[in-house]
Amino acid sequence: MKSNSEHRRVRRTPMTLDEALQIEQQLARGTLDMSLPGTQELVDEARRVHLSAELWGEKRTDQKRRQLRIVLWAGAGLVTLYILGLVAMLAFSR
Repeated sequence: MKSNSEHRRVRRTPMTLDEALQIEQQLARGTLDMSLPGTQELVDEARRVHLSAELWGEKRTDQKRRQLRIVLWAGAGLVTLYILGLVAMLAFSR
């Protein structure tokens, strides 16, 4: 039977962009030992963090993310208005 401490998941802090870049640099130089357990998971997480930062900005409060959210909400609103207009035209056409 497992103890309570084994059942609890330890919440780890997310990897920063600087850490991710360091891991990717070490991988590119060949200084990481990929045979060690857990190394591939770290490399994968570093790639995810780096890609996410490139696409959406480093922090959740970045201007890039804010602008993207505004554009997406505006686009969704326009599509909704368009569909509602079509439905209204069909409903009142008779």
